[in-house]
Amino acid sequence: MRVRFVLVVACVLAVSASTALAQDPPPEFELPDVTSPGRRVQPAATSPASVSVLTAADLRRLGVRTVGEAIAFMPETLARAYGGPGSLITPSVRGSGAEQVLVLLDGVPLNGVFSGNVDLSTIPIDDVERIEVLRGPFSAIYGSGALGGVISVVTRRRARPAVTLGGGSLGVTALGISAPLPGAAGDAGVSLRLDGAAGDRPNSDLRGGSLTLRAGGARGERSWDIRVFGAALARGTPGSAAFPTPLARQDDRRIVASFSTAQTRGALSDRLRVAVHYDAIDYRDPMFGIADRHAGTAWSAEWQRSVRRSAARVVTWGAEGQLQQLSSTSAGARSAALGAVYVQDDRALGPRLLLSVGLRVDWHSVWGAQVNPRVGLVYFARPDVRLRLAAGRTFRGPAFADLYYPFDGFVTGNPLLRPERAWSVDAGLEAVLRTGLTLRATAFWSDVRDLILYVPDASFVFSPQNIGSASVLGASVEVEGRPAPRWTARGSVTWIHPIDAVSRLDLPNRPRLSAVLSLTRELQAGASLTASAVAVGERYADPANAVRLPAYVTTALVLQVPVRETTGLRVSVQNVFDVRYEPLQGYPAPGRTLFAEVVLRR
Repeated sequence: MRVRFVLVVACVLAVSASTALAQDPPPEFELPDVTSPGRRVQPAATSPASVSVLTAADLRRLGVRTVGEAIAFMPETLARAYGGPGSLITPSVRGSGAEQVLVLLDGVPLNGVFSGNVDLSTIPIDDVERIEVLRGPFSAIYGSGALGGVISVVTRRRARPAVTLGGGSLGVTALGISAPLPGAAGDAGVSLRLDGAAGDRPNSDLRGGSLTLRAGGARGERSWDIRVFGAALARGTPGSAAFPTPLARQDDRRIVASFSTAQTRGALSDRLRVAVHYDAIDYRDPMFGIADRHAGTAWSAEWQRSVRRSAARVVTWGAEGQLQQLSSTSAGARSAALGAVYVQDDRALGPRLLLSVGLRVDWHSVWGAQVNPRVGLVYFARPDVRLRLAAGRTFRGPAFADLYYPFDGFVTGNPLLRPERAWSVDAGLEAVLRTGLTLRATAFWSDVRDLILYVPDASFVFSPQNIGSASVLGASVEVEGRPAPRWTARGSVTWIHPIDAVSRLDLPNRPRLSAVLSLTRELQAGASLTASAVAVGERYADPANAVRLPAYVTTALVLQVPVRETTGLRVSVQNVFDVRYEPLQGYPAPGRTLFAEVVLRR
């Protein structure tokens, strides 16, 4: 049935392309309004993948403070929060697990060597220029691990002189300082962020900060860029309401450093990036005698070349490698090497039809080689209407924690795990309803083999198991733009059907229905008021579908007021109606909170 659906859509696109007018101008692959859906500069309109973007202006209107809070407003994407301010936030894209989402910071993978996931609450949005979410496992260029999709965080190149002071409910405090480096040539700047919170539960306090350094420049056809991001957090981990850990503490440290250089010579573009990502977690719980430290380092290098063969064809190929090293008090010393080569050919088959074909060959020192192809079509039925169809494959090897975590009374690793593999099909329609207002509709299906889930045994000890296969069938509708003068709107509704193919039960913590909406009204003198809502439907908390968590809707209001030319005030009220709910079983979210901040710019 699903294959028949894909074939029908493909035939419709092919027939439509054959009737295209010969005099229509061919579509181009490089336009000024660009995103990076394939780790190379490319307009979202010519990508066969589903791509959504939140700009810096969007983030300010929504009143979010971290990338974790921001992704809750993206279509087909959930933010799984384990409590109030400073608590762990992990992503889910199209019903995926957190480890199945590849997270990039300025192109550098952030997925932890030990756990395989990323705590998005540790990335502040102060320096973020945009957040891009690519849905579906289209890994020809992006790499392995993106079974659900990719979250790409792009930071600003230039530092803006500014000071931010904020505070609010639950003892939340924030200080941000950003400035260009004096006397530096080219683009260079530094940003500092300090955060604190008393928390909404006992032992849920937070203190920490982050530092960003960047420098860049260009000479002739060559440009270079250096970026360093460091973060350190100390926080309490109260545990779940059912199994509280009132004495547990956790320290997190992260360093991401990269150097990249690019050169463009006519139709030829080369880029080289080398990077290191260090991620350390210290977890201590005297009540249970636990003192674990996991320090992972990933050394990576990537080379890529793009060649414009003609005005309607771009060929991209490259190679990358990564060395992963883990030093863990519980899982021991581990290492793995990864490598890949890839090629992608984007071309116009006619005046209205674009074809994208890619092939990636991954090699893993433990799991061997994997071949991951992808193919996509984009058909411009009219200048304001386009259709997309894409299919792709990817895989994800188990993280070191999945394989080697020792028995601690609750969780144990499984060294016999096999890699997850997934095929996905994606079909979409995008139409401009009227100037400034765009509608997007998407249908998708993923088939995951050897899916890894943590399953309890008779002694209630959880261990990761390959459950065989799972499928996710879904659809979404998204509207974005300006429905009326002085109004800006973003909204989406997502439906998914995440099924364990063996038991025919729903996969845990995957709501079938979710929706987001934000409306911004421009007021007088540059002020604005934004009202937003996030709705999450019922979902099961366990693989046996014995525990059902109720649906919830949370709302927020954000007021932005320019006090004078160099000063701005932002006030936000989260969970306006003081709704009591649990995003995850045992982890209650805070009630109504208030936060205010003043931004001073030069």
